[in-house]
Amino acid sequence: MKTAFLLWVLLLAGLLSSSVVRAQAPCVSQTGTGAAFDVYDAATGQLLPKLLCVGRPVRLRNRSTRPLDPAQIYYRQGPTTICTGFTDTTTTFTPTAAGPLVITQNTQGEAGVSQGVIFSKPYEVLAASAPTFELSVCSPGLVQVTITDTSYPDYFVQVGTGPRVPAMRGAAVSYPVGSGATTVTVSGRNPTAGLCEGVSTKPFTPLPTPIAPVLRRLTRPTEGTVQLEFEALQPEYRYQLQVAEAGAPGGYRPLGPVTAASPLTISAPPLTGCFRLLLQDQCQTPVLSLPSNEICSVQLTGTALNGRNQLSWASAGSGTYTLTRTEGSTSVVLPLPAGATTYSDPNVSCGTTYRYQISLSSGPATSVSNEVGLTALSTTPPARPRLWAGFNLKGQVELRAEVPGLTSGGQLSYQRNGAPLAATPARRLLDSLVTPDPAVPLCYTVEFEDACGNRAPAGAGVCVVQLTAAATNPNGPEIRLTWSALTATGSDAAAPVSYRVLGLAADGAVVSSVEVGASLTYLDLQPDPDRQTIRYRIEARGAGLSEPSFSNVAEVLRPVKLVLPTAFTPNGDGLNDVLELKGRFLDNFRFTIIDRNGQTVFQTTDRARSWDGRINGAAPVPGAYAWQFEALDQQGQRVRQYGSITILR
Repeated sequence: MKTAFLLWVLLLAGLLSSSVVRAQAPCVSQTGTGAAFDVYDAATGQLLPKLLCVGRPVRLRNRSTRPLDPAQIYYRQGPTTICTGFTDTTTTFTPTAAGPLVITQNTQGEAGVSQGVIFSKPYEVLAASAPTFELSVCSPGLVQVTITDTSYPDYFVQVGTGPRVPAMRGAAVSYPVGSGATTVTVSGRNPTAGLCEGVSTKPFTPLPTPIAPVLRRLTRPTEGTVQLEFEALQPEYRYQLQVAEAGAPGGYRPLGPVTAASPLTISAPPLTGCFRLLLQDQCQTPVLSLPSNEICSVQLTGTALNGRNQLSWASAGSGTYTLTRTEGSTSVVLPLPAGATTYSDPNVSCGTTYRYQISLSSGPATSVSNEVGLTALSTTPPARPRLWAGFNLKGQVELRAEVPGLTSGGQLSYQRNGAPLAATPARRLLDSLVTPDPAVPLCYTVEFEDACGNRAPAGAGVCVVQLTAAATNPNGPEIRLTWSALTATGSDAAAPVSYRVLGLAADGAVVSSVEVGASLTYLDLQPDPDRQTIRYRIEARGAGLSEPSFSNVAEVLRPVKLVLPTAFTPNGDGLNDVLELKGRFLDNFRFTIIDRNGQTVFQTTDRARSWDGRINGAAPVPGAYAWQFEALDQQGQRVRQYGSITILR
């Protein structure tokens, strides 16, 4: 029994010693031992004789001719054959770096042999990086791909889920875009290791439908520049500015790309010519071109001639031409006959500068020319000036000169009674240094010289109306008015004149009006009894004046006055029984009666109130009493009167 157990132990020890794998020295691959293995692609099962791919898993399969326990077959990977450190029996791994790679297999030896069998095979690991490429969306339905990668000999391009097609490195190639496609995938492949393939994908946004650009306005803001205004551009496309030119390809010569928003200012462009914008795709070889409407620049020239400004321009295409003249801040449109290319402007004033521009409207576009400034010239004397003169409500003589055809410019020389008053281009002048006196005529004349030194014929003169007014009797209401005649010199001297007497309120408003014909006097028998100050003004019509001339305002100030008897008899007989306040303009007053003791016995501010002589209800006491009257007139002046009143039986 003991002998059998000992034999079993010895047999087991032998088996265990034969299963231990030990590497031998020196460390070399042992051929001819029956050890072998192959490498396969883990995904496809394809045998890989010499080349592996970075990042692509592989599977190792033992091909030894000896029966071996799989649990005792070990593998390691490194730059050379490895003979130690075997602990991994895993048969799959993924290469992580490009370059030479040696895979070493360690299997158990023959029975009874303690050393393992080392077998190795060299491989080359190839990289599989994502290829680089450039992508441009050319136009609806096309993308352009340029492969910039250099890692692979062969490349393929796939748009969306479409077919993979071979592609060349460094060439810009356009590919059709299928319905719904939004990505481009580029694959790089090494044909010697067909499974080593790198893939790169980029998304793209399909372009919107292209819209032909629209030019709206061409202007010439400064000499040597052109400014173009256009509707918003589509940023997905590129644009080129072109000018029409005979002999150029397609009839247009490129001026440069357009990238800025409207308006676009071009320095040193062709000052005449027809422009357009051309929409193109973003690819090197345009497959899409949409031109805008054409807009042509207009060149305006002008010359100042005697009494007129002459303008001309070259036809810049069909459409409607509009010629504008600007004087100061006022612009007018000048009439142009159809098809005209010249215009003569006779409505100009010598020395005045006018600015001209012509515009051409055609379809959606308007082209505005350069601006031409011309200072008018003339050797023709201007027309004879006309003069209007009259007083305003402030007592100033207002002069208004009119030069037919000339609303401004030139020099007007005003004179008063033959003496210089002012030299000015102003058509309106105020003379404040006058004191009306009907006995001394107040006459004005005016002369005119235009900006070119041409003098007009002597102008007409006007002698204004001067008015005086005075009460005929201090105690009566009548007021007499006297005024000088409105006269004119020159061709208007014989023109008839008629007058109207105007009554004025304190604010100058007319409250009464009386026609007096050609008379130079008027007696007002019934002035307004409620107005202390009576104001008058004469309105004169005729003498060749285009509108009425007015005289100065004449005032008559009538004093506040209280009228009282010297005595009254409060005896009840119905005659002279009360003391009544009578007078004129008793508007704001105080009336007081004082007895001989200095005591106030009666006081009132109401002219309708009378005194019956009673004091505190007692019967009147005959005798003399003093009275005092204090008032403010309608001009705000203080008035005082004193007197005495006697009570008789």
